[in-house]
Parts: sequence; C-alpha cells; structure tokens
Amino acid sequence: MSILGRGLVLAGHARAAQRRLAARNPRRAQEASLASLVRRAEMTSFGQRYGFSGISSVKSFQARVPLRRYEDLKPWFEQALAGNKNVTWPGKIRYFGMTSGTTAGNKYLPISADSVRQQQRGGFEPIASYLSWTRDSKLLDGKVLMLGGSPKLEERACGVLVGDNTGVMARHVPRALHGKYLPSATTRGIANWDDKIREAAREAVAEDVRMLVGTPAWFPGLFDRVLGEAKLRGKGADTICDVWPNLSFLTGGGVAYEPYRGLIEARLGRRVPYVETYSATEGGILGVQDDPRDPSMLLLPDNGIFYEFVPEADVGLENPRRYTLWEVEKNAVYAIAVTTMSGIFAYLIGDCLRFTSVFPHRVLFEGRTAAFVNVQGEHVSQGELERAVLRASRELAARLVDFTLTTEVGIDGSSAARHVYWLELEGPTPDLVRFAQVIDCDIAAQNDDYEVHRGTSHGLHAPDVRVVPRGTFHEWMRTRGKLGGQNKIPRLILREEDRALLQKTAENLGNGTRT
Repeated sequence: MSILGRGLVLAGHARAAQRRLAARNPRRAQEASLASLVRRAEMTSFGQRYGFSGISSVKSFQARVPLRRYEDLKPWFEQALAGNKNVTWPGKIRYFGMTSGTTAGNKYLPISADSVRQQQRGGFEPIASYLSWTRDSKLLDGKVLMLGGSPKLEERACGVLVGDNTGVMARHVPRALHGKYLPSATTRGIANWDDKIREAAREAVAEDVRMLVGTPAWFPGLFDRVLGEAKLRGKGADTICDVWPNLSFLTGGGVAYEPYRGLIEARLGRRVPYVETYSATEGGILGVQDDPRDPSMLLLPDNGIFYEFVPEADVGLENPRRYTLWEVEKNAVYAIAVTTMSGIFAYLIGDCLRFTSVFPHRVLFEGRTAAFVNVQGEHVSQGELERAVLRASRELAARLVDFTLTTEVGIDGSSAARHVYWLELEGPTPDLVRFAQVIDCDIAAQNDDYEVHRGTSHGLHAPDVRVVPRGTFHEWMRTRGKLGGQNKIPRLILREEDRALLQKTAENLGNGTRT
C-alpha cells in the first residue's frame, strides 16, 4: 500500500467516524455553525439590517431573520453581483452560480471563497463513504472522470464571474487530483454538451479510469460513447469494465440513481459501488450516503451550513413553522432552508426532503416544492412518482431510460383529471395497461389523498402511460437549450408549451425527423 493510498484510507475512515459522532448530537454542531455564520456576517449590510449583533440563539435568529425565497434575497444578491463588498458576507463575492429557475428565471447565487473551500471539503464526503466501506487504497492510482459544467465563466462588473457551480469548482480541483482529473481543460470548456461528452469519451477511453463523478442520467450516454470509441480503436470491449477494468466507484447527484441503475449496470458489465449525494448550488454537498445497504443520505450537521425545515403543509404560508434538524420527525416531509457561508440566510432552496431516520438524520429527496402533482388535491410528490414507476419497471422487466409526468384536466368535458406518464424505454415495450395499474396501486398505497381522489367518479381517472421513441428526452432537452451537467429531465412538466414540445418531439422522432 502506497503512502498516498494509506493516507487516503485513513482520512476516509476518520471522516466517516467524525460524521457518526456529529450525527449523534447534531444540535451541538448546528448551533456552533449558526453562531459562526452570524458572527462572521455581523458587520455586513444584511447583518446590520437584521440586527445580527443581537442574535444569541436559534430562536433569536428565527425571530429576526424571516424565511426567504430567491425573489426576497435577489436585491441583496444583485448588489454583490455588481461588485459591492460586505453586502451579505464579508468582502467581495468573486463567483456567482447560475441556476435555471422555473418561476423566477435565471437565479444568481453567491459563492464566496469560504464556500469554495467548504465545497472542496464536501467533495471528499462520497470518497470517505466509499473508503469506509472498501479500504480501497488504489483508488487514486488511476484517473478520475468528472462530468460537469464549463470552467469558462462570464465576467461581470468588477471582475465578478458567473457560471455553473460545477464549472466554478472545476477551477478549484483539490491538489490530490492534479494530474488525475479528466477530461482536459479544453474539453471541459466545450459549451455544447453532446460535443463535450464525445470528446470526454475520446480522451478517457485509453485511460485507467477508476472513479466517475456526475449526474447518473448522463452515465448511459457517456458509456455508449466510450464503447463506440473503443470499437473504433479495435478494442474487444463489450462492457465499460472491459474498457476500464479498474473502475471502482461511481458518485453523483441531481437525480436519484435507482431509476437509471438497470441501464448503467447493463453497460458496466458488473456492479460498481455508487454513493448517492444530495447537493445544491447554495452549499455543495449537503448529504451523503453513508451505508451501502441504505440509499438514503446522511444530512451533514457539521459542514458549516445551518438547516431549517418547514413542514410540507406549511409551504406557501405567510408564517410557516420552522424546525431545526434536531426537531424534525421520522417519515415526515419538509422543505429545506439553508444559511451558508456565502451570505445566504434562511433561504428556502425549493427542495423537499423526507427523513427516513433521525439521530442519525438520513433523508431522501422528495422533489421540488413547486413540483407536487395536485390537480385534484392528491398532493403526489416526485419521490412517490419515482418509487411507483421504478416498481412498475421492475415488475414488468422494463428497461427505463427516463420518464416525466403531465396532467390532463377536463376529460370528456367533465371535471375529471388524470396523470399521464411519458416513458422512454430501452428494449421491448411492456404491457402498458398493467404498467399503469402497478403505478396506480403503488401511489395509492403511499398516498392517502391520491387513494381518496381515485375512488370518486369525478376525481382522478386511472393514469395513462405513453411510450416515446428513443432519444426523445435528449432531443427535447436539446431543443429547449437545457442539455448540460446540472440539467435533468423534470419529473413533472407544468407548462403546456413544454408538454406540447415533448409530444411534437416524440412525433417527429417517430417519423424519423428532428425538431
């Protein structure tokens, strides 16, 4: 075992032990994080406006600082984006991460130098989990392939740089990965996602890739490119592990891994450990899978971020209840708010989490707060949809590529409605009537409101399942300008124009044409 390998394994085990200790008493870590964040921002414009000097506890913080959405914090962020110092965080914010908002257009979120360092540390979290499970001392003897945004950032006033959060972090690759990081800077800078994937495959096909980082939805496409490139070079490779025999570890986030597991493992040729993460532009990795038998993720109480949770029933209320990490309940769904070292305070990031356990606090991503299906009062979450579709796929041996859901209201001129599932599959099409029945029963078993509304003649009709041609979702995303490392297929399409474009794209591909 090399010195680097031994040190890496020891560091992984040490961090895993530290996480377990913090998880037993999250209140101590969380109160310390909040006190530090408030103290650091006390003399900023935001801190003076909300009397940070008088904050001495969680309760006093909540009394002085209201929960905010992006629109509420946008005026403050715009001041910092213009190059002003000491707005919500000490000094000048050099980076802003841009995300696509469904209701507020593009969102520009500050990423301070402190946050960059915190996210660098956070990048070790999935590695620590993997090493604590395997003691793999040779992980960094090969290359790490990372699929992310472009490090080419747009320069704004006073040298402020704007771009994808993964592109920002690509400029700050940890020293341990220097010389081990793929793809090249030139390829990382390619704006077109299809071209980037193609070039990444060309560069990586002859390398000893041992670790892959990215959004699972993009793994199958990358693997197909790599296998195609291997065949062009005369390599007898039927699976990815024929090309990369030492591939040991996959990690990523943005979407759940399970819906894509079948596609990914069929291309890998063998099971490769995957570590799930929960991350956000607002703070990097917030949660990480710490048990290989449990897909839920340990929320990290000691990463410098203070969390608050709003019960699902309170989302949208003027004065919602605000719970700390140590106050939440098992199996309950909450919207998450964060306070971070980028000067983001009590900010509702738009995600809902379900706590699968407390002490330690593990979560599953349940969906976006704006993405609950609710045409008849059924309040179905993204997590419930995904679990139901995954169960149907398994029961009917369907190889699911991706899916989304739309709704139809006013069926046959009545007040009835139904959920419409659009599936892209690889291989034979299953019995779609049976597929819909399994989805229907599974969601009813998870969700009492859904079951009630399915039982009324003028409520929800049985779901409708439709199959679209291969490549439909990729082409739909490309047409909308949404291909990229941090973009993913929405599980719920709310806008009629997006639904119409999806249907048109499917029809065109079915006819052999492109939009």
